[in-house]
Amino acid sequence: MAKNINKSNDGTDFLLRRLDQIQMSDLERLRAKARLAQAEAVAGALVALAHGIARLFKPLTAKHGGDAAPTPG
Repeated sequence: MAKNINKSNDGTDFLLRRLDQIQMSDLERLRAKARLAQAEAVAGALVALAHGIARLFKPLTAKHGGDAAPTPG
């Protein structure tokens, strides 16, 4: 499996090593590793989606230091 560029690699490596220690058939191990990769891909997509949505709404919530209305006095 290719090494992903994210912060969960350490946890993924640990889980893959644990899967190798569990007694199961080669087919079951392959399926388990594939499911783990799918779950990581879905989690990465959700994080990217959340960051994209945050970027869309950031201009709406950003405080602008533009021209202030003159105060009387």
